[in-house]
Amino acid sequence: MKYKKIGQGRVLRCWENKIRQLYGRIEDNNLFCRDCNNLIGEIKSRGQRNYVKMDRNQFTYSGTKISK
Repeated sequence: MKYKKIGQGRVLRCWENKIRQLYGRIEDNNLFCRDCNNLIGEIKSRGQRNYVKMDRNQFTYSGTKISK
């Protein structure tokens, strides 16, 4: 997944409007890795906004964070 991370802190939730590219597969409101089939996160909603609640032990990330 390519995600636009803004600010400091861990990646706990990935908001739908900031996800640029999704490489995994979605099954029953769960996001799985396309390569190893690990459960990466669970799709939830808050109000009218959807997000992926990430399992921080099941993924790695790299890149730069955008300052607020």
